[in-house]
Amino acid sequence: MNKHWLWAAILVPGMLLADEIEDTHAEIKQAITAGTEAYQAGELSQAVTQFDYVSTLVRQLQAGELGNLFPEPLSGWKADEVESQAGSTAFFGGGINASRSYRKDGGQLEISITKDSPLLQTMGMLFTNPSMATMGGYKVKRIKGQTAMIKSEGNSQELQMMVANSILIQITGRGINENDLKAYAEALDIEAITKL
Repeated sequence: MNKHWLWAAILVPGMLLADEIEDTHAEIKQAITAGTEAYQAGELSQAVTQFDYVSTLVRQLQAGELGNLFPEPLSGWKADEVESQAGSTAFFGGGINASRSYRKDGGQLEISITKDSPLLQTMGMLFTNPSMATMGGYKVKRIKGQTAMIKSEGNSQELQMMVANSILIQITGRGINENDLKAYAEALDIEAITKL
């Protein structure tokens, strides 16, 4: 049981291989069974521990799947491997995050997707009230039917989109232009990200 506490308390990084996914499914089933048995026996603290572990493992699977939804490098670009992680509810507020970096001619760009984190609720106000965004120096655009906020400061570019009130997409870069941000935003499969 000690490993359950460990996995529930840390961020779980990286993409999952097929064997790891199969092992994770087996661990989820075992933890659900153990949690149910603990609950029926009146061992409520143990039941909570098991079900917290289950939710962490499910978020880990989600993070791996989210990593598969990043666009391939556009023409002339190169990309690094996707980095993904899932947070424990108890220690990090839950949610999943994945990011991928892209490079072209000395310029760099990073896409970061955060999903189902309670910390996103405060960001929602900016997207429901565009005048607040413009006061912060952002331009408001529509991309793939979503409200996007774009900001340029010197050599830095930033684009943010809030999707379905629970997914924050951030595209940041240096040595690039606004069209690069928009091109990668257009390349994202918003529907698949929302369904995950």
